[in-house]
Amino acid sequence: MLTLNGGDNTVSMLLRFAVGFLLLAQWASAQIAADLGSESHHHLILQNSAVRVYSLALPPREQSYARHEHNFLLVSLQDGELVMWREGASDITSFQLHRGGAGFAFGGKAQGLRNQTNATYRGIVVEFLEAGVTTYGYQLSGNWDFGYSGPGAPVDPHGKFVSALQMGTAMAIDAQLLPGDLLPAGDKAGPELLIPVSDVDLKAAAGGRIGRRAGDVLWIEAQRAGAYTNAGDQAARFVVIRFSGDRPSGK
Repeated sequence: MLTLNGGDNTVSMLLRFAVGFLLLAQWASAQIAADLGSESHHHLILQNSAVRVYSLALPPREQSYARHEHNFLLVSLQDGELVMWREGASDITSFQLHRGGAGFAFGGKAQGLRNQTNATYRGIVVEFLEAGVTTYGYQLSGNWDFGYSGPGAPVDPHGKFVSALQMGTAMAIDAQLLPGDLLPAGDKAGPELLIPVSDVDLKAAAGGRIGRRAGDVLWIEAQRAGAYTNAGDQAARFVVIRFSGDRPSGK
């Protein structure tokens, strides 16, 4: 048995005080998740019956902590490094995010983001208001589970590529078209959400031109959606979310 002398008692008291202080500090710093609509780094830029779309601007060394009631997709408008954590998890793991990358996540819990770089991170957050937009389903493993969380990364970031993620009643497509290249129409004609990652000048097969700046999202009703050709003289990088034609209009 260890017998404490006076010095040991002093050390023991100091240790108890330090532990108590750390617990108090942890309690004091406990975060309360804000509603996404009121979180200061997110700004609502589009809303209808299908989606709520927010622009996200996170300055260096700042963080956001917001509750997501619905499944959502984060589209990066630039390269960056964010610490990302879900409610109840540790906030120490950082992730490299790449321009044009789209990551799907499930709602119901708060999501934390902290910018680890010296440049403001900018992205677009799309909340899906319909329960059918999900990656939960029958997987190649032979089990019902949550599927892969984003379109595949491009093999050649300088060439044409089209990579897709099926999300139940919607599909997210990460595309880059060189001048004159075509993105074919989807199988089920429905409305679409266009998220330009670069400035784009697209010619729609349904008629008309679509000229948008990076981050300037556009909701396209079913009668105007379909195939797109890059009518500009530079590569056009964008993410387009295609909704199934058997779902309600987003008006």
